[in-house]
Amino acid sequence: MKKLLLTSVLLIACGSSQKTGPVGGGGSPPPPPEGGIATGPAKPEVAHSKEEKNDFKAAADYFNQQDKGTWSEASCRQSASNFQAVVRNHPNVVQAQYMVGLSFHKCGMYKEAEDAYQAALHVNPQHGESMSNLGEIYFRAGKVPNARQYWESAVKANGKLIAARNNIASMELEDMRKLPGCHCDKDPAWKKLDEDARFNLSNVLGVDSDNVKAYTLFGLIYLEGYEKNKNRLDLAKTLLDEAKKRNEKYADLQNAYGLYYMRRNSLNEALQHFMAAVEANPKFVEARINVGQTTLGFRKYDTAKEQFQQAITLDPKRYDAYIGLGIAMRGLKDLDGAEQQYQKARQTDDRRGDAYYNLGVLYKDFRANKAGDLKASQDIYRKAKEFFRQFLDKPASPADLAEAKEQVTLCDKNIAQIDQFLAAQAAAPPPPTPTAPPAVATPPATPPSK
Repeated sequence: MKKLLLTSVLLIACGSSQKTGPVGGGGSPPPPPEGGIATGPAKPEVAHSKEEKNDFKAAADYFNQQDKGTWSEASCRQSASNFQAVVRNHPNVVQAQYMVGLSFHKCGMYKEAEDAYQAALHVNPQHGESMSNLGEIYFRAGKVPNARQYWESAVKANGKLIAARNNIASMELEDMRKLPGCHCDKDPAWKKLDEDARFNLSNVLGVDSDNVKAYTLFGLIYLEGYEKNKNRLDLAKTLLDEAKKRNEKYADLQNAYGLYYMRRNSLNEALQHFMAAVEANPKFVEARINVGQTTLGFRKYDTAKEQFQQAITLDPKRYDAYIGLGIAMRGLKDLDGAEQQYQKARQTDDRRGDAYYNLGVLYKDFRANKAGDLKASQDIYRKAKEFFRQFLDKPASPADLAEAKEQVTLCDKNIAQIDQFLAAQAAAPPPPTPTAPPAVATPPATPPSK
């Protein structure tokens, strides 16, 4: 199974281990972090007539003014309407049509934004900013192949689009994490992802040397593959420190620092950074899960439970949050609650095996010990064995498959030992029936002497 927090953090219980999936791996990917859309300058991209420029400028002034403060649905609609008026009068000003989409995008009105960006591509099929933002919308909707296609097309149309390059690098980072094991020095697929991600981020920094997101992603890229090359940790720290110079309170950066310190086995410092990421962005699901996973290692089950519950509230489809919540509830002796969370994880994504493995641990190491008699305990071991066998049918590393097979063997051993004990108990002669001791005559009372 994939390791906890992208590192190996083992939680021991009655001789068995359980792991959760990695943060950011598997399931539906989260939306790109803030700044993942192309904003571009609020001005026409090519030379236009004086009238076109003046009309565009009036709409752009309103947009720029709103962009300095907080957008509302009313201001987004008004800005879009302003640019729509420019489009009606000057249909060939593609940047005005793009700005219609961006105005809607600012308020999360994705359907309206998508329609406007597609309209911009009808005017100019090579309009990179529209393609870049369509990629963000499709990625947010879970349409990952579409998102990748639009971002790659956007970069081909305009190599200086930093949002598209950052988002491509983010996807390449996720792809690196999904590859089984770390054979970084031998795996051509891993090496290509590594090289392509670094190429894209280098291009971003060539355009914007203060891009904190690019520095953060660069650091995360170097955190991958550190098992085979410890120098990557030093390079990662250098890049994260460069991001810190630009914006120390950037939530993604604090989360990345936490992952760095996890790899350095500095768990207390890692936890501090994960908590700082949550403080900077309370809606940052990844950071909340990382706080939960780290506090599980410290057996602070109440804190872990709260963080996983918050993560599920923010994203009800987070498989790893359900697994973590189950482990926290099990640590709090709520075995029924733990089982419910593992079952919810199965319902969220039955292709993954973490839930089955943890159900096996729950039955083998906890429920079996609470059974009322040996026969009931034996039935529970059989159920635990079935969960481990179901895990063996799921994608997993060779080491994790070997671990699950060992658990199956232990279940069989316990079942056999109970059979032997019950058989021996049945074959043993019944104990002799106790008999009353022989009566002892009571001597007569000695008459009093005269």
